[in-house]
Amino acid sequence: MSQATEIYSREFDSVFLKLPPRIRELVEAKIRDLGSHLADFPHRRLKGRSEYRLRAGDYRIIYEFDRARNILYLIAIGHRREVYR
Repeated sequence: MSQATEIYSREFDSVFLKLPPRIRELVEAKIRDLGSHLADFPHRRLKGRSEYRLRAGDYRIIYEFDRARNILYLIAIGHRREVYR
């Protein structure tokens, strides 16, 4: 399967650029892995919402995807204590 097209929200970009370099590298690796295995990745849906979450250390990536069009929508990122609020 080819790498999914990644579409970043403004909120995601603004928080991502403020993260420490080590965390940014971890997040980028997780997103690459998710994007390259979008069809068979073990997605974890957020309760009562249409979005999914992905763990990256103490941070969580909130995303949606369109499997048919192979698009990954990166909505938000934040520390696990704050991202769900």
